[in-house]
Amino acid sequence: MSLTEEIRSYALDLGYSRVGITTAEPFPMYAQALEERSQDYDWAVDSGLRLGRCVNPQDRLPGARSIIVAVYDYFRERFPENLVGRIGRLYQSRSYIEPPTHIGGARVQLMRQFLEAKGMRVGRWFMISSGVPDRLAAARAGICEIGRNTFACVPSIGTFVLIHTFIVDAELEYDAPAKETHCPPDCRLCIEACPTGAIVADFRLNPRRCLTFSHVVNVQGFRNTSPYIDPELRPKMASWIHGCDLCQEACPHNQAKLRAELPSNAFLEETAKHFSLTGLLKMDREIETKAVAPLLYTYMRERKYFQRNAAVALGNSGDPGMVPHLARAIEDPEELVRAHAAWALGQLGGAGARRALEASLPRESGAQAKEEISAALERI
Repeated sequence: MSLTEEIRSYALDLGYSRVGITTAEPFPMYAQALEERSQDYDWAVDSGLRLGRCVNPQDRLPGARSIIVAVYDYFRERFPENLVGRIGRLYQSRSYIEPPTHIGGARVQLMRQFLEAKGMRVGRWFMISSGVPDRLAAARAGICEIGRNTFACVPSIGTFVLIHTFIVDAELEYDAPAKETHCPPDCRLCIEACPTGAIVADFRLNPRRCLTFSHVVNVQGFRNTSPYIDPELRPKMASWIHGCDLCQEACPHNQAKLRAELPSNAFLEETAKHFSLTGLLKMDREIETKAVAPLLYTYMRERKYFQRNAAVALGNSGDPGMVPHLARAIEDPEELVRAHAAWALGQLGGAGARRALEASLPRESGAQAKEEISAALERI
């Protein structure tokens, strides 16, 4: 068995669904995209993400010769009904960013250890990947094709996949690259499904309009970002509080999986018992331990961001029964929570919402929250 065959076999044994290998040549298309779309990604290029360094694998691992691309199918089991439409399936799968003590992180760690035991130097992971453009690497390794919504689609699996890349200094056997998109010529279903118009053109996403950006990215302190969600986007977020699956749910390649009778996941079912939007808004220690920590700590650690997202979702619920919960939240110690709770009360409207807003306005000391309260009162 060749070294390449050993690598494929071990990765599949770890639970990966597909394995491809490509060269460690630069990604000029990625460099061109960063230059052409500097306004879309100004928050990321010069930040801790250091996207410019993703162009050339040599910047991550001097002497790099190959990139091993392993794809994980995270839609293998049924997702609880009360989590779907609120939390993206990727996050529910716990396969995204996990420490080595959890299965997602352990899978990556075991793969790295295997490669190192074979005498290879392996590029260090930075945040969520090895630092190369994972989807482009996967396409170049022949595993997937890129769709109009910028998602990677793996034949017979679909787009509910996670890509892990490993840069190594060994020369391996390389796969032929994929050459085409997976999208039918006239299909625009993903573009039409996006509530915020984030898919601005074929194969082009405006990250600032993607719900995931507002949920989890704008809390990282990146340049030119704010943790206050754009008011224009809030009504379009519906009940989503952590990620979004709408463009993937619309994709024809995912329909069989979405309709399939899949087995349940005992861990997810148990966690879902403790999850609710009102619980997330309150965010006491029990909710944090039982419903948040198991699923949602991939990006965020501070409770106020989960509360913020829950407040927006409750404001979009149309349920006047949520007014008392938001009225309590408008007294939260965190101005970010108070501001979004005020917006949500303005969305729900009614006498109870007005009373809560009017009572909070005189004692509010935060400029942003005061502005949100006044704007909410004008809408009621």
